[in-house]
Amino acid sequence: MTQAAILGIIITLTATLVVLGSLAIFAGLSRPRRMPDMGFGPADQDVVFIFRGHDLIDCSDPARALLKSLAAPDKATVEHSDYVILLQYLARRFPDVQTRLAGLAQSGPWEMPSHTGDGLVLSARFHKGLMQLRLTDTLDEGALLAIDRLSHDAQQKELKTLRAVVRNLPTLVWQCDAHGNIIWANTAYIQALQGFEQADHALAWPLPDLFAQTETLSENRLAFEKQGQTHWFSHNQLQEGAYVTHFATPIDAAVQSEAARRETLQILTRTFACLPIGLALFDAERRLQVFNPALVDLTGLEPLFLAARPSFEQVLYALREIRMLPEPKNFNSWRNDILDMEKAAENGDYAEEWCLDDGRTYLVNGRPQPNGAIALFIQDVTTEASLARSFRAEIETAHKVLDHLQQGIIVFGLGGQALLANAQYVQLWKTDPCTDLADKGLPQALRHWSDNSTPTAFWAQLAEFLSTQIDRAPMTGTITLQSGTSVNVTGNWLSGGNIMLSFQYAERAAGRDRREQDLQIDLLNRPEPILRFPEGEPRHLSSERPHIPDAPRKSRSARHVGTRVRA
Repeated sequence: MTQAAILGIIITLTATLVVLGSLAIFAGLSRPRRMPDMGFGPADQDVVFIFRGHDLIDCSDPARALLKSLAAPDKATVEHSDYVILLQYLARRFPDVQTRLAGLAQSGPWEMPSHTGDGLVLSARFHKGLMQLRLTDTLDEGALLAIDRLSHDAQQKELKTLRAVVRNLPTLVWQCDAHGNIIWANTAYIQALQGFEQADHALAWPLPDLFAQTETLSENRLAFEKQGQTHWFSHNQLQEGAYVTHFATPIDAAVQSEAARRETLQILTRTFACLPIGLALFDAERRLQVFNPALVDLTGLEPLFLAARPSFEQVLYALREIRMLPEPKNFNSWRNDILDMEKAAENGDYAEEWCLDDGRTYLVNGRPQPNGAIALFIQDVTTEASLARSFRAEIETAHKVLDHLQQGIIVFGLGGQALLANAQYVQLWKTDPCTDLADKGLPQALRHWSDNSTPTAFWAQLAEFLSTQIDRAPMTGTITLQSGTSVNVTGNWLSGGNIMLSFQYAERAAGRDRREQDLQIDLLNRPEPILRFPEGEPRHLSSERPHIPDAPRKSRSARHVGTRVRA
């Protein structure tokens, strides 16, 4: 072989070795990096996670599908790592898993079966700074579950809807395991955790209990204090096996309304306690619900008897026993009056004065209340009733005195309306303006007087006199009726702007003047009487009159026993 052939072979072999070396180097660089051997065999159906700290390094396809199906509690408020999401899933099935994973480097590998009975087994191992978690389903025989696409889409759609509802639900929902640890909570509960001192660790499972800090009033209500304000919730719970699901609905507005109602009730109670009017409130079943101290003072009923919530009829029977009711002679009719009184109070038409045997007078009113209740108001009007009777008697007496006068008198008010007319006026002018509903007052009276008398300028002067309210002397004049009788007319302004007009026949006035003159002449011509006193010294009546003490005035009293409807 020649030297040139040998050199060609050497060059060819050298190029071949270079190409093979380059291919080997390229193949070594493009080969994927293998994870350190953790001592686990391959299992395609297992869920495997590899973490460095809390960061996910790698996972199997079933593990990736599991993370995708697990929804974060609330992505809008805080970002959650894959480790936190997985830990939330594991905490519901493996008790105290967070503590055991934190000490995995010191404790070494371990396996933990699920306490829910779903056949899951969690295996954990720490090697060279990496933590590997494996979930094995012991109930799975290795076969995949076959499901059609339409059923799968329907399940996914329903799952998405349910998650959206739970995420946006304003009610706080959380679930606890058999040990009382919170293993699941909705968005509203996690948002409520924000603002506490432990907010940085609020998402560390198990979650802290919001309502452990505030003492609750009952099992149906829970409360927690946040930023100096107490929040109230209506609480319900549902037991499902070893888990307890809690529901807390916000009721801050209802609690504030109840507090305002209690405060209003206390204010009304203190107000009713100071009222001088007796109050008795009966419910729809006619049981006494509310009464004030004035009712005890006015009726004399025992407070213990009233506090026992007696019926409406029992209260009236008790009043009858202590003689605080105007009792008729017939008991049956009195019982019927009780029933009529209750019916009248229901319609709001009951208002009577009870005139008792001891002289007191009570005004009793019945008023209907919402929901069929009845309120009775008892007021002592003895003083007012006595004054009213006294005034009525004085007015009647004054009317009788005016009716016996020889002069016709009529009084008009400030607005020109007729206030009073005696019998002599009615007889003289054949009209009674006080009883005539169509009467128009002073203008109509002036026309009536002018039409029934001969024409004279006196009526115009009288109208001018009555139209100007000034301090002036009474106006007098004489008119002639259509019958030819002369009548003296006198007009006077009274206090308060009232007007009084008097009409008297001229013949009677002249006769009275003559009688008065004759009486004065007779008294002047009659010798002065002389009185004899025990000392024997005569004394003239004109020089000294004996002191005659005034007779004591008889006190006026009006007493009426019985029941009458108050006008």
